[in-house]
Amino acid sequence: MQNDFDLFERFVQVIDTYVATGRNTKKILLAVSGGVDSIVMLDLFDRLKSLKSDWRIDIGVATFNHKLREEAYSEVEFVRQVCESRNLTFYTSSGDVAKFAQSNKYSTEEAARFLRYSFLNEIAQKNGYNYISTAHNANDLLETILLRFAKGTGPFGLAGIKPAHDQYIRPLIFFSREEIEKYAQSRKLHYVVDKSNFDVKYQRNFIRHEIVPLLKSINPSLERSALHLSKNIWKMDEYIDRVLASSQINMTNLEDRIIFKLVEDKYLQTEQIRRMALKFFKRPLDMEKLERFEACNSQSFKVSFWRNLGIEVSYNWVMMGPIDNYLRKSIKLMPCYSGFDGNNTNNFEYEFNGYFIKINFGGIINSRFSGDIEIRNWIEGDRLTDGRKIKDLFNSKKVPTFVRKLMPLVVFDNRIIFAPYLYEDKKTLKSIDIEVQVKGGLCFES
Repeated sequence: MQNDFDLFERFVQVIDTYVATGRNTKKILLAVSGGVDSIVMLDLFDRLKSLKSDWRIDIGVATFNHKLREEAYSEVEFVRQVCESRNLTFYTSSGDVAKFAQSNKYSTEEAARFLRYSFLNEIAQKNGYNYISTAHNANDLLETILLRFAKGTGPFGLAGIKPAHDQYIRPLIFFSREEIEKYAQSRKLHYVVDKSNFDVKYQRNFIRHEIVPLLKSINPSLERSALHLSKNIWKMDEYIDRVLASSQINMTNLEDRIIFKLVEDKYLQTEQIRRMALKFFKRPLDMEKLERFEACNSQSFKVSFWRNLGIEVSYNWVMMGPIDNYLRKSIKLMPCYSGFDGNNTNNFEYEFNGYFIKINFGGIINSRFSGDIEIRNWIEGDRLTDGRKIKDLFNSKKVPTFVRKLMPLVVFDNRIIFAPYLYEDKKTLKSIDIEVQVKGGLCFES
């Protein structure tokens, strides 16, 4: 039997590789369910904190109750008691997974994962944790690869679960479940057994109990082979991440949507959409959805992924989020008629779909201005003060169709006198003694 010291030393090497250890304290939030994997992870981190004090690692523990089993409540209390005995900070919350799954048309597994990770992210953000550590092991990695393969996945889907991604780390990914159980036995660790892990109505359990044993009759070291495959794909994945990083330089958040530029390479475009969707929607895109995107060759098009959620592409820019129902906004400015009094009563500042627009009224305000000046969205047929359709200006500057619907326009007497980064009728603005300033949003002056 492999002794616990050997396993601990390997764990130390993993943390040294994937966690920035140094002078500053690193706070790590451990996702602990009470099962053998997460209890072993807790024990390893607790030992690490004591034996490597110069690494300045501080840990907290978080447990989420999915309310799917009666014993879930007692399991939360078990983890709480473990934390109390070790003097560790403990966080917990619960969610009605079944109700959430039904309301959002998720599978039970998808809903549980969404609520659990939302809880972990919230706790980490509120309490200043640098990392969130989960207890996924090499067997989980193998099961994920097989499950994705069975459902249909691209090459990077076969990467399975990465040891580190964003703020998440998975230090047990290099250890098999057998090694973890032996460590728990040698350390005399107590843990709970989730009986639902044996229910093969869940896809992952079916893979674990029905498929993996058959494959291991061909290769007893199946977990090691899966880890070897994943390590090779992780390297390619890191390279693609570096290539796609440049596309995020101009990424902008406008309301509940994100906007970014597509890379030039068609193959990388598909991978870019897949990765951005996973990050933004928190749900993976299957091949059928990605093929919808690949099949579109026009200059501007929309692709629905889930009802109203999807992407709109225009002039090689992408809007990801709700693809319809753009909210109409209208702000009518009512300046003080008595004139500027030194208290900025005639300065107006607004946030409009991610654009920050400021209008300064100078001099004495004439009463005819009342209701004549407006900030609003574009309406088909809108014209500039010189008589041109603003749509022609949009086309010449290659402004994406979705940006046109989000951009704030300053309107005076039913004509556009200001469009951010695109148009400014200085003569009219001067004649009515108005100055318009804008920050944020997207710039298409070219």
